[in-house]
Amino acid sequence: MRKKWMIMCVMMLFFLGVGGASASEVTKKNIYIGLHDKMLPFATGEAFIVNGQAVAPAEKLSRYLYMKQTGSPPKGDYTFEKGDQQLTFNLKTKAAFLNGKATTSAVTYMENGQLYIGIRWLVELFGFKVDYLSNHHTVRVYREAGAKLSNDQFLAANKSFFDRINSRPPTKGPIAYLTFDDGPSVHAASILKTLAAYKVKATFFYIEPNITKHASAAKQTAAEGHYLALHSVTHQVNPLYQSPQNFMNEMAKTNQTMKQVTGHSSVLVRAPFGSSPYLKQPFRDAMAKKGYRLWDWDIDSEDWRYSASSKARILQNIQAGIKQQKKRGDQHVVILLHEKKITADMLPQILQYLKKEGYQLQAYNPSAHIVQNFWKDARL
Repeated sequence: MRKKWMIMCVMMLFFLGVGGASASEVTKKNIYIGLHDKMLPFATGEAFIVNGQAVAPAEKLSRYLYMKQTGSPPKGDYTFEKGDQQLTFNLKTKAAFLNGKATTSAVTYMENGQLYIGIRWLVELFGFKVDYLSNHHTVRVYREAGAKLSNDQFLAANKSFFDRINSRPPTKGPIAYLTFDDGPSVHAASILKTLAAYKVKATFFYIEPNITKHASAAKQTAAEGHYLALHSVTHQVNPLYQSPQNFMNEMAKTNQTMKQVTGHSSVLVRAPFGSSPYLKQPFRDAMAKKGYRLWDWDIDSEDWRYSASSKARILQNIQAGIKQQKKRGDQHVVILLHEKKITADMLPQILQYLKKEGYQLQAYNPSAHIVQNFWKDARL
């Protein structure tokens, strides 16, 4: 019994950031994070074990822990504050100080310009406890005063979360994501009817005024299990792209209205007219700071440019795009469509073609996010 207990302790220390591997041995294992009695909304791949350390995006983790994070990336100096506690450290030297007194060296990891922080290292310095629930790949952070449940009760209470991330068996063959922009609209009912007939889920990028105007369509789309996402308020280059703050304000307002109408909020954004060239670094930094994800597309159906007499071109464009994606070996294909009558008319043929080509048709899943933006920004 004692030997078994010692082995378990060693494994816990390894996974939570005390054990280590050399920096050259970079292997990653996805983890999820719970705080007290609930799971935090970290997507698959957003937090992970690397070099023997369980790490998470510093900005997002500190926000959920109600810590204030400030930093000077050029100098490598960072500060985390919570209540009367202040933790400072230098990214280059790893020297760290808690309330001015030297403490254990900082546990950090950088990837694509984003700072990841050692979960155990950070939270224990601020008085939290940490358990690693290995069978569920979950780091549970808690304080006795905030946690009402035992670990077994915690897992039972969050069963729906674990069921969702484990619900899909390993996919055989490629996946196609149908995405519909500019809704909801009067054509939503026709589109939803076809999707239901073919047992397909899709992703809908909504414009804020349309959510109010076509509230019943938005509610039906959500109720039928499709994923609702954000596509701005104005859908105009000016004022949307005047500043990162303008862009973020429009997405926040769209999210707020969608939540009020449908009960659903979203982490996924599609930038009107595509993210390139508009979403330069400051825009993407602002999105990453708030935890948003960004999707462009692989295939543009160009349904926006056709009349009823030329609607067959929509399918032809998708067919051409699929051929190119198969040559590239891309297993995740995002297809751009719009809530238009001609698109609704062509949808049965589109679905038949994609299924014939062996594609599984799925909606966006925040727990299984794939990077799909023109900038190849891995944070989004």
